[in-house]
Amino acid sequence: MKMMNKLGAAAVSAAAACTSLSATVFAEGGAAAADTGNVNTTGAMLIQLIPFAIALVLLYFILLRPQQKREKEAQAMRENVHVGDEVCTAGGIVGIVLKVEDDTVVLETGAERNKIRIKKWAIHENITQVEAKQQEEKERKARRTGGMSGLQAAEADEAKKKKKKNADD
Repeated sequence: MKMMNKLGAAAVSAAAACTSLSATVFAEGGAAAADTGNVNTTGAMLIQLIPFAIALVLLYFILLRPQQKREKEAQAMRENVHVGDEVCTAGGIVGIVLKVEDDTVVLETGAERNKIRIKKWAIHENITQVEAKQQEEKERKARRTGGMSGLQAAEADEAKKKKKKNADD
């Protein structure tokens, strides 16, 4: 059993040595590259670094940039909290803003009108702003469909098609 372990270790070290040797020969381009000096080794090294550079650029545009954008939007939302807004904290506490200070906000929660002072960074959502955006979206859709809901607009389109078909007959 010990003999097999030694043979296995020897085989692994031999394979690693061959891999290292072949990688060195490949990077140098064989014996011909050894004559030309460092020019080809530098070029080969740059070619090997290009995929890493591309991966870093993709990582930035896929992961880091959208995260920074979300953080800026969240910070802007926290800075635009005003007295009377309904907010939800990261811990799930919902309340109405009574007082806004530099880095803290006083909330009124519950039917017993408890007052809680929290840090601005703990505000997760401004419910008043979200509801205002939803209302604007509904109004914009209503203007686009001529003041009708989606179902009403579809029914009106079908009625127009039937009238046109009857007029053509």
